[in-house]
Amino acid sequence: MARTLLITGATGLVGSSVVDQAAMDPRIDRIITWGRRPVPNAPTKVTHWGPDGSDLLAGLRSEPVNTVICCLGTTIKNVGGDKAAFIHVDQELVLGLGRWASGKGLHFCVVSAMAADPNSRIFYNRVKGTVEQELKEMDFAALHIFRPSILDGPRKENRTGERIGLAVMKALGPLLPADYRPMPHDTLAKALINAELKSDTGTHLHTYRSILELAN
Repeated sequence: MARTLLITGATGLVGSSVVDQAAMDPRIDRIITWGRRPVPNAPTKVTHWGPDGSDLLAGLRSEPVNTVICCLGTTIKNVGGDKAAFIHVDQELVLGLGRWASGKGLHFCVVSAMAADPNSRIFYNRVKGTVEQELKEMDFAALHIFRPSILDGPRKENRTGERIGLAVMKALGPLLPADYRPMPHDTLAKALINAELKSDTGTHLHTYRSILELAN
């Protein structure tokens, strides 16, 4: 059966790996990327949906897709410390995409954060937890929430603090609880693709061990 996959955050660390791996997967016939910038040198399977003027959500179309994989996200540093700008990307756009997909019988896969909690005192974790909570109230055939720890991969931007943290966590790897171990970005991407191809229903929460299992 022909399958169409919509990926957002497709120019980021995990999203770009999802695009590359999905393009080589014979089970997937068409890939749609949704975002402000198209994927450079995109494979032939890829079609891009851009914004309608300045409104990214207005760029979503009525064409049918089977699954949404949402890798959309930024950092406080990337938005100059502006919490409203962070909320726009990590919450408003993700939930807008969710509302577009809700009620269409789709699978929705989203990259969240290990400590996501709508009641957290930590701003980042609170935003991620709020998004998870609201997505759970929407109507999907299946909702897959991924909560990786720090991501390991070749980032385009300079994240000095994250680089130091990653080095420390790698050194301590076997001593850390499983959920705190660094997650290879391409492993997470493979797990996202495999989750979208599962014929399950309901809400599924994936952390370190189940992400590794899904990637195999």
